[in-house]
Amino acid sequence: MASVSRRELLVGAAALAATLAAPGRARAADGERTYSNARILVGDGTELTGGIRTFDGLITAVGPEIAGGEDLQGAVVYPGVYLAGAALGLSEVDLEGGSHDHVEGGGVNVPQARVIDAYNPRSAVIDVCRTGGIMGALVIPSGGAVAGQAAWMRTFGDTVGDALLRAPAGVCFGLGHAGTGGPGGPTSRMGIAMVIRDLLEANPAPASPAADEKKGRRKKGDDAAPEKPPTSTQAILHALHRRETKAIFTAERASDILLALELADAYDLDAVLLGGAEAHLVADQLAAAHMPVLLGPITTQPSSFDTLNATYENAARLHAKGVRFAFRVGGAHNARDLTTEAGIAVAHGLPREAAVAALTGNGPGFWKLDVGRIAVGCEASFVMTDGDPLQPRTRVLRHWGRGVEIPVHSRQTDLYERFKTLK
Repeated sequence: MASVSRRELLVGAAALAATLAAPGRARAADGERTYSNARILVGDGTELTGGIRTFDGLITAVGPEIAGGEDLQGAVVYPGVYLAGAALGLSEVDLEGGSHDHVEGGGVNVPQARVIDAYNPRSAVIDVCRTGGIMGALVIPSGGAVAGQAAWMRTFGDTVGDALLRAPAGVCFGLGHAGTGGPGGPTSRMGIAMVIRDLLEANPAPASPAADEKKGRRKKGDDAAPEKPPTSTQAILHALHRRETKAIFTAERASDILLALELADAYDLDAVLLGGAEAHLVADQLAAAHMPVLLGPITTQPSSFDTLNATYENAARLHAKGVRFAFRVGGAHNARDLTTEAGIAVAHGLPREAAVAALTGNGPGFWKLDVGRIAVGCEASFVMTDGDPLQPRTRVLRHWGRGVEIPVHSRQTDLYERFKTLK
């Protein structure tokens, strides 16, 4: 291979910087657009052959009767992958601590910490995810018993406001190994449960939202000092108690999952489970409690005392018991492999339709978001591929965000195009 001059490297770096500074992002579109002759994976496990019509960033019609517009020539179109839990946009380089914002190490209980305050919508990792078909993600903090507030984000948009789907999406609690650590933090499962219970019991919700509004206000003619308004910590914990936001329990071991079910029941929380390597062992209890699972990585191995009973058949066994779940991976840098992991779950007994739903509409559906499905009224964000999205050789050819087509590129593809002619 020929050597690269310093000037060529500088020019390439400048071009890359310009690309990263102004990537192909999308805002809501104006005008009607029609796409026809496609194999459409709806996002709920069903599929059809037909077309899609969009207007002003929303889907206005979908079905076999849609004709005209752009002919997609039988290509596969689906809503894109919605990654159900990762530190996407919070960490740039794994081996560079200065680029990490997913753990707030200032205390063991930080329910007031918000991932949206650290989220970088221009992260190169996000572009890589999007080229793999990922159109949105539940962005989660980690570390300690109470890690902070999660948020649902799009993988396109110039600002946090453009990318935002829902914040807060929930408060993240760590059980088992995930809950240890931090300054003065618990070192055992007993300590983790104690910390979480103490926090929830010390911040009960007022009797009603109306009572909350009256707090801190002095009645006319009343000389008594007003009560202090809720702090940010109190506000988010009040929202938890009122089921206005979710409790997201990270747990892998079966006993920790049962503890999550116990805490959710004791404090009447709207809860979801994240991780769930041994969830198949307690599938009956999860189904009875109607607790959804943000499941994965699918390829988790029995490599620790939290995951001794991990199996590739986990998803299939949960599905057989009626447990609802969406797929996730452990690290954002490998999120583009999520469709392949879903294929592994299918190879180990999960129906293909259930796998597609777990990749697309299930996760956003747990939060009642209008994304992840190709249906009337949903956001016009979808992906076109050259084959089955569960096959590792399938390529993403095009994608649209809120009705606008977004270029399929990332730092890797830009570097490839820059240097592919060098020999």
